[in-house]
Amino acid sequence: MNFFPRPKNPRPDPRPPQRHVPAAFTPGEGDRPKPNANGTLAALTGIVITGLMMHGALPSGMARLAAIGTAASLLLSVLMDFRAGGPRNLIRADVMAILAFYFLTLFEFLFPQPLFDTMIDVRTTHEALFIVLLGFAGLLIGRHLVHVRRQPFSETLTREVPHFWMIAIFWFCFLIGYLHMLVAVDFNVSDMVFYFMEPRFSQPWQRGKFGDWKALLVELGLFIYLLPPLAGIMIARRHRYPAAQIFLVCCALLFTAFYGFTSGTRNVFCSYLVTFLIGYAFALTGGRQKELVLLCAGSAVVMFFATYFMLQFRGVGFANYIHGRYEPPPSAERTLFVDYNLYAICKLAEVFPHKKPYLGFEIPYQALIRPIPRAMWPGKPEGLSSSIEDALGVEGLTISASFVGEAHMSGGLFAVIAIALFFGAVTGWWNFLASSRNSELGILIYASGFFASVISMRSLFVFTTALLPTVAALVIGTFAVKKLAAQAARLIAKPRPPRRPPPRPPGRPPR
Repeated sequence: MNFFPRPKNPRPDPRPPQRHVPAAFTPGEGDRPKPNANGTLAALTGIVITGLMMHGALPSGMARLAAIGTAASLLLSVLMDFRAGGPRNLIRADVMAILAFYFLTLFEFLFPQPLFDTMIDVRTTHEALFIVLLGFAGLLIGRHLVHVRRQPFSETLTREVPHFWMIAIFWFCFLIGYLHMLVAVDFNVSDMVFYFMEPRFSQPWQRGKFGDWKALLVELGLFIYLLPPLAGIMIARRHRYPAAQIFLVCCALLFTAFYGFTSGTRNVFCSYLVTFLIGYAFALTGGRQKELVLLCAGSAVVMFFATYFMLQFRGVGFANYIHGRYEPPPSAERTLFVDYNLYAICKLAEVFPHKKPYLGFEIPYQALIRPIPRAMWPGKPEGLSSSIEDALGVEGLTISASFVGEAHMSGGLFAVIAIALFFGAVTGWWNFLASSRNSELGILIYASGFFASVISMRSLFVFTTALLPTVAALVIGTFAVKKLAAQAARLIAKPRPPRRPPPRPPGRPPR
């Protein structure tokens, strides 16, 4: 049975290719996905109850209670959002950010974690869990803070572009995104694939701690994050593109998925899946909901298994893993493990402010200047005065504590709620870019923003860098819109030549 048939008689586009939508266009209330206020209130109530009941004799037991209570609260909010607006009302930046934050902090504690009990004490765990719950509350409240009357960037998002432009943008992103890897291996594709399967951070295209001019080329790799949503849009509307192009796009998508999987970086692979599904869902035409349901279910299964296997081989490399050239962990440690972000938050709660003062605006400042290459700013600060690794007493590793851990380093509970409200407000505002009138380019811009919303939950420092693909899509889209508008204006203003009468047959007198 073919669940994904190519339409035999595709219907013509519902909009003319050059139709202009004024910048003042405001979508209707039912046109934009938005959180349900009652659902948010129910989730906040559940989180408060979870915080009051959060007691236990063991750190892992207390964390498991928090994980179950938070999951039930969020599930109730999701169900009320679904009831208010259907499945597409769940495809929102704030929902993806909250789910990503839950996955990074509490999801692993739904399963037994005996090792965690030997690493931290109950009191510190209670304090860290309170910080995490405060982060959830800030995200839930913040998504209701911003109300926009007009759809931002409406002219760019709603004007149609020719299909060959989407194809050109896809291959441009593909070539530019992988260019730094090809340069590092002298354009030998087989060597590049070989290094995909090597241990993390051993590839020749990895940038150093203090990037030089070559880091400018490495930053162009962010264009890779535009490939999954572009592919999702084109595959969902495959009847509008040549079959050969769809086949090549699928090959490029599988190549990118293989790169993300073998990298061992789960948040990158998850971002690929999420942005692909967002692009596919909003580009999907009516009557094909079965495709979306099957793809979402399949992606969930893929992500679940990827979470386990990527953790197994990320230190030894995919090639060594499939050939058995590694030592498996002891059977006592074989449980679901994500990142133990909660442990990092516990250690930070022990250090700040009891042993070290809060870092203040140093953390937001570092996040703002992070995208600026050192080649353009030689005097750029080299890092925090006291890093997460210093607080945990580790060297040679990069430790993640999620955005709430970094916020606590900055200013304690006040900074946690402030930054959580900020992320909630930003993701809530981004939902306003969604509209059923968006063109394929508009869907791409909207879907690309989900990368920043998901990956920023892992670290505040990557937020500004993660926005670069979206900024690039906006710049490309704005340029395309202006180009099309100029072409249309020239065609309208161009005078038509006078129409000549048809030639008179010989021998016929004139009228």
